[in-house]
Amino acid sequence: MDPMVTFIISKALDGLSMRYQAIAQNIANATSPNYRPVRVDFENDLRRAAEAGPDAVRHLALTMRQDTGHVPGSEIRLDLEIAEAAQTSMRYAALIDMLGRRMAINRAITGGGQ
Repeated sequence: MDPMVTFIISKALDGLSMRYQAIAQNIANATSPNYRPVRVDFENDLRRAAEAGPDAVRHLALTMRQDTGHVPGSEIRLDLEIAEAAQTSMRYAALIDMLGRRMAINRAITGGGQ
């Protein structure tokens, strides 16, 4: 398997996992006064790192950031958080599926197609 693809998929899985943690934190604190939700936005950073090469992808730091668009004191929209969780889960599953298919292809190649 191309190492670059492996690095990108691995980092994307890490980012999606962190995003899911952020969503869980937001849901858990939805009724806390003055709570500011956190977000994990990594796709553009990952795209730029991928253009720079494997080392840039490997060393890309993923972080949770305060949601700058959220008005302190306003309620967190649980419906939107749950929708984001569902979308994150689907993306994670799609990447795992893609990784599994690539590994199956590599096994077939190294096994002589058997």
